[in-house]
Amino acid sequence: MIKLQGLTTEQRLAAEALISDNGDAQQLTVDCQQGAPGICLTRTGNTGTIIFGTQSNLMHAVALYSGLVKEEHDFEIKQATHFDSLIAMLDVARNGVPTVEMLKTYIRKIASMGYTELWLYLEDLFEVPEEPYFGQGRGRYSQADLHTVAVYGEQFGVTVVPAIQTLAHMHNALKWDAHHAVRDTNDTLLVDAPATKTFIQHLLQAATAPFLTNKIHIGMDEAYQLGRGGYLDQNGFTDQQTLILNQLKMVVEVTESLGLDPYMWSDLWFTFASPKHEMYDPDVHFSPEFKAQLPKVGQVYWDYYHEDQATYLDRFKQHFELSDNVVFAGGIWTWSELAPNQSKMLATVEAGLSAAKKANVRQVIATMWFDDGAEVPISAAWYGLQAFAAYQYHDDVTQATIDQDFELIHNESPVFYKDLEQFDNFTGGINVDSDNVSKIVLYEDLLLQRYEFNLKSIDLVDQWQALAAKMGAAKLTAANQLNAQYYQILAQTLIAKTNALKAVTGLRTGGIQAGTMAIEQIKLFQQALRQLSKVSRQIWHQQRRGNGYEVIDLRLGAQMTRADTVIWRITEWQAGRDALLELQAPVLQMDKKSNGLVGHALYQEIVSAGDISF
Repeated sequence: MIKLQGLTTEQRLAAEALISDNGDAQQLTVDCQQGAPGICLTRTGNTGTIIFGTQSNLMHAVALYSGLVKEEHDFEIKQATHFDSLIAMLDVARNGVPTVEMLKTYIRKIASMGYTELWLYLEDLFEVPEEPYFGQGRGRYSQADLHTVAVYGEQFGVTVVPAIQTLAHMHNALKWDAHHAVRDTNDTLLVDAPATKTFIQHLLQAATAPFLTNKIHIGMDEAYQLGRGGYLDQNGFTDQQTLILNQLKMVVEVTESLGLDPYMWSDLWFTFASPKHEMYDPDVHFSPEFKAQLPKVGQVYWDYYHEDQATYLDRFKQHFELSDNVVFAGGIWTWSELAPNQSKMLATVEAGLSAAKKANVRQVIATMWFDDGAEVPISAAWYGLQAFAAYQYHDDVTQATIDQDFELIHNESPVFYKDLEQFDNFTGGINVDSDNVSKIVLYEDLLLQRYEFNLKSIDLVDQWQALAAKMGAAKLTAANQLNAQYYQILAQTLIAKTNALKAVTGLRTGGIQAGTMAIEQIKLFQQALRQLSKVSRQIWHQQRRGNGYEVIDLRLGAQMTRADTVIWRITEWQAGRDALLELQAPVLQMDKKSNGLVGHALYQEIVSAGDISF
């Protein structure tokens, strides 16, 4: 065990927790000293030194040190920091709510990588005493929960910051009649209404009370229907730029009364100023007069999509026309898929953070969204978070740099996490268009195959068979071993589903025997699905609260029931009582959201052409 000297009791306990997470190390005495920002690590034989600037530097230094001593007998490592704040934003509002214990694990993980802040994207997932319906039934955190997390984060040099919404993305709150007075559209708050100001006061007070910082993110992104619902009926037409400015001034008035330091997403300034209504329109510019009238709010530029530095550099120039306090948010690509899109993540993070350094942006955020059901386990994203963090402590970042940091800090090979890319990437390069092939195949209807044309050009089974073997052979730490089991069974289930889909389309030209073969393949898919359901619920409840898993149960359970129905239909077809007319429809390319090789789609878009809510 590494013996740390020169630390306070609180520092030592936090450091020892990270060393314990990283596995046993050699017996070693390390002298710790506070110095300039950054870290300096040395070892000579059985003694060493750690020089650190901040608590965050110390946590990263200790985690890195505990990995290095397993590999190196003598070393000297110096790392400076490139950003004032290295932030991880964790989405807890898109169906999957991490348990408090999982949040503590997450804090230790990001602390070991050198993150300084954790922004919890909450939407309605926090308790508001005056608004009992806010977050009702969704697994919201109590004030005590959030305070516990905030205090825990401070021990590890991670400041926990609330990130809420004060304009749009409010559909889960506004669905309640109790909030009718503040509703403009189903997703957007009613600007300039007294009830809205009262509502915002309640939200901001409740969202900040449990935390130990005055920093807050107030949202205000993607309000495309702003002023187009109840506001239009009551007040007539008002341009959207005026409305967002009015709302921002009101919200900032409240934050100032509470002594808060607010940040917001920047996208709507560009969208509303663009003649094309285009987000981050390159032709949009802001005058010094416009900048001067804006309240003092940090502007967060989010961009998860571009692989070239030039685009980010241009956008940074535009953003500094809005504010001197510009923050960059990149993406870890955990959303709308079953596994992270690692190639897209690596390419966009490299371009975005390299540009942020050149533009002298001082704060950067690694966002982990979970749109469309939160079907990616939180623990599948450790590699993406490490890739993002590499740009904080290294001047030049390569794939080898990221891999080495990951191995040292997490005590695991990065190979398993990088291989997750193969669930969706069949391009041989970067999955630029974020095809989510595995999700499409898992939820594709057996009879109403919307993606049959798109899928026929690639060999799914060979790639997923090789992937299943890799997942089965993966050696992870005990805490993460369930990841390998889950993804191995997922690959096996996808193979079985692919075989079943092909067998069903074979009914167009086959006879009775083709029907028997299709039934056999569907039953094999059902067997695999039962195993997937078991391990899926296990990994979910290891990391998240029970709220939200009913959605996953409904999705997987629907596949099981639908398979029963299709087996019955085929049996009726074999008896001459059913024509299976669905199979006689033209096979057309699925052209919605299909810029890539196969396509990218949400669950609702895959499972049926009916466009109804599931």
